[in-house]
Amino acid sequence: MPAARPVAIDDDAGATKGERTAARILDAAESVFAEAGFQGASLRAIARRAGIQQPGLYNHFASKRDLYAAVLDRALTPMATAMSEAMRGARSARALERLPGVITDVLLEHPRIAALFQQALHDPDAPGQELMHDWLDRLLAQGLETARSGARGPVDRAQLAIGVVAMFNVTTGYFLSQGVLDRLGIGALDDPANVARQKAILERVGRAVVRR
Repeated sequence: MPAARPVAIDDDAGATKGERTAARILDAAESVFAEAGFQGASLRAIARRAGIQQPGLYNHFASKRDLYAAVLDRALTPMATAMSEAMRGARSARALERLPGVITDVLLEHPRIAALFQQALHDPDAPGQELMHDWLDRLLAQGLETARSGARGPVDRAQLAIGVVAMFNVTTGYFLSQGVLDRLGIGALDDPANVARQKAILERVGRAVVRR
């Protein structure tokens, strides 16, 4: 399980200049890591996108690995928290069915994280990817436990695991589909109408997994 790390808060009226700079670096790093992967991303490119000189990065993050870890923690800690809360309220199957929609809301704040998931799955040996694998293992284990808590009757662990993986893929895959939506003339993936359609689909998938 990844160790907890302090991460910069989002830019707001109460943030210090240093916190705002760190948040801007995290935004830039999230984009560059999603585009180039951990191995292909350079601190120079991240600094350029953040609008600072490369040495300025080290005022906030000790290394590229630490920056990657902070990007993951900022986006995925809320997701892990949502899953934990769902497990605490697991007596309500309805709440569990809505969990993928909650995760969708988290990913809407950090849509490029879905690309980092896919990189970790397809290039597991790349340097730094073990950080994402730690998160994947944690999130999938939490998802499995959440689904098990809400399942009715005996649980086929293998079947339940496949259901959780399918729900995970449907949830994250949506955020990799902007090009497809463009070709179909459907609009942006963060358009409220499209988000509502996605959540309706996810709720049906969640119902199928939880009520097996």
